Amino acid sequence: MKSDNERIEEFLKGVVLPEYKSDGHARQLRAQILSGLQAHRADSGTASWWKTAAFLLGLLGAAALAAETIIQVHHYYFYGRAKDGFYFFSTMPENATNQVDSIGICVGGDMDAAGIEQERKDLEEIDALRQRNARQLFWVSDTEVNGKPSGRIFFYKYVFADGRTRIFTETGSESLTPAQMEADRRQIADLRQRGQREIQNVVEVESGGRIQRSLICHYVLSDGRGVIRFEPDPELPGPVHLTTKQGMELERLAVMEKKGKFLGSTQVQVLGRTFSLQKYSFTLSDGTVVTRSEGQQKCDLTAAEADEFHQLSAANKGETLGTYEEDVNGKLFKFTRVKYVLSDGTEVIQSSGKPGSER
Repeated sequence: MKSDNERIEEFLKGVVLPEYKSDGHARQLRAQILSGLQAHRADSGTASWWKTAAFLLGLLGAAALAAETIIQVHHYYFYGRAKDGFYFFSTMPENATNQVDSIGICVGGDMDAAGIEQERKDLEEIDALRQRNARQLFWVSDTEVNGKPSGRIFFYKYVFADGRTRIFTETGSESLTPAQMEADRRQIADLRQRGQREIQNVVEVESGGRIQRSLICHYVLSDGRGVIRFEPDPELPGPVHLTTKQGMELERLAVMEKKGKFLGSTQVQVLGRTFSLQKYSFTLSDGTVVTRSEGQQKCDLTAAEADEFHQLSAANKGETLGTYEEDVNGKLFKFTRVKYVLSDGTEVIQSSGKPGSER
């Protein structure tokens, strides 16, 4: 059985990094990563890792991935394996009442008990290395689907204390200082005010005669980073009176285990857009009955489209649109833009950057 790094190596060979060989990938390059990667934080299905991770964070009421000025390694807890194969880790204990600044991470692959424990320890070591910036940025990728940017992805190499190496894919928000996080919040508020966001999911929860609707929104910031925010819909703000424990149990049943009684579909209008919601009923362990509805717009490539994109990229069947240089974290990167046209007419533009000279 091949290791994650071996699969990553094969994947990187498939996407062709000109004049650069990685020591060790990765949502987005977006669609490619969806279809090709079976390593850390990657989905082999229809959603990319950072959307899934951020989505779960939002459902748990967690804040954005937070960086601190003082190195304080987070302790990770294993929450379980989702029905779609993801393993979910969080820095919040299951019996916690304070959810502020918790971090949730989805991990793909196939692990036994020993592998799960090793993964948990690896996440903690990576957290410490990231806070010290003890890592190597070796590749940056931007992707557009039909003209819509998906956000920038950073590929980092981490070297563990025992000599192992691992490639970790990040959005760039993981290492922000408090001042940078505040600047992001201001920029996001401005983008929201101007309507420059993509509503990817709508979630409604109903209990005790009250309904609360939440929006999972994707923003592209000025530096190219794509961020996900879980925001209340002002038209149906709730609140639904569920305790933290009840809310976590509901999301475990709905998101991870996908256990619920299907009640049918309904359509709702959200900010001028129509979403078709799938409605399910859940009975919690204390007997509370909660209905939860979810609908999603097509904002990513499907699994089949992602696989086709991966095949086209691996076979170099794309049209080179040109190159450009950009300073990324103090290092000059040279990007090559390549357009791929899928059989259904979907256009995907992949911009891959490799490091050049220091500035």
